[in-house]
Amino acid sequence: MLLCNISAETDQTPSFISIRNVVACTILSLVFMIGVPGNIMVMWTVYRKLKNISATVLLIGNLALADFLILLSVPICIYTLAVNKWIFGVGFCKVLVYFIYSNLYASVFLITLLSIERFLAVFRPFYLQRWTKQRVFKKSPIFIWIAAVVFGIHSLPFYNPNQSRDPFQCIPHEYTNDTQKVIFLLLETFIGFLIPFGIIIICYTYLWRKLRKMKFVGKCKSDKIIILVVVTFVVCMTPWEIFKIMDIISIFLDSCSLKAIVNIGDFICVALIFINSSMNPVLYFYYAFKLKRPTTIKRLNMLFENIGDIETEQKRTFNSYNVSNFRLTLEMSKHAR
Repeated sequence: MLLCNISAETDQTPSFISIRNVVACTILSLVFMIGVPGNIMVMWTVYRKLKNISATVLLIGNLALADFLILLSVPICIYTLAVNKWIFGVGFCKVLVYFIYSNLYASVFLITLLSIERFLAVFRPFYLQRWTKQRVFKKSPIFIWIAAVVFGIHSLPFYNPNQSRDPFQCIPHEYTNDTQKVIFLLLETFIGFLIPFGIIIICYTYLWRKLRKMKFVGKCKSDKIIILVVVTFVVCMTPWEIFKIMDIISIFLDSCSLKAIVNIGDFICVALIFINSSMNPVLYFYYAFKLKRPTTIKRLNMLFENIGDIETEQKRTFNSYNVSNFRLTLEMSKHAR
């Protein structure tokens, strides 16, 4: 799969490739101009302005960091598309792809942990409170970043500029055989998609069933923000994983037409990955501008403070809810005797 040079080897005409690259450069430029300052403002607000950071807001801050780091590679991609070749050498090709993969894994793992944290807040508030006191969730981003750095290593052996063609391209081409490529793609799919997204779906399925029965102040706005962040990530990342699966199928079927579709799909998928990295600040700003504060920073500050306050409120509400159910069960058992 292509990550920085999306001028893949295809049978498309030079005029089509030129138009496509112009469109891609325009989209990526907009993504960079929106996403980089947006994520910087989110990180500034979370790490410098908030006094008490809740687990949810801490994960949001780390997610903004991962998105920001991914977007740092956009200027390289824009330049590569503009000149329609890779000019930065073998070493930088490997470093850049590893950098992007590591931050993508960090995003996936952070979104997954965010889903687990919301699940625990509803179904296991006592465990969450205990872990909060032990600072488990505040330490967990460190382990997530370590895991992301480790899992990103698998991309290093296979990415090199394709020097057999002119122009050179920073694409994977060093698979010794189809079996190796299938294993590589399956590893990416399971670690970066099936397992995390399975956890996300399970968590939010149970959350949706539970939360629609519960009522407390501020629930809707807080949950909408978190759910929109997760949904945006799933929508933007799913096509990339689908095309990986199609790539595997094309190997087994030896289908040239399917491989051509995958090459075209890569172009769309890479754009969606970068778009996703700029979307979260847009969502935060949308909700922040509904708040009555004089500056954007103060509005973001209030938004994240509200999320932290609502998280505390949820814990208290669910604690009282569980205690009430426990007392009701005891009373029913006494009457039964």
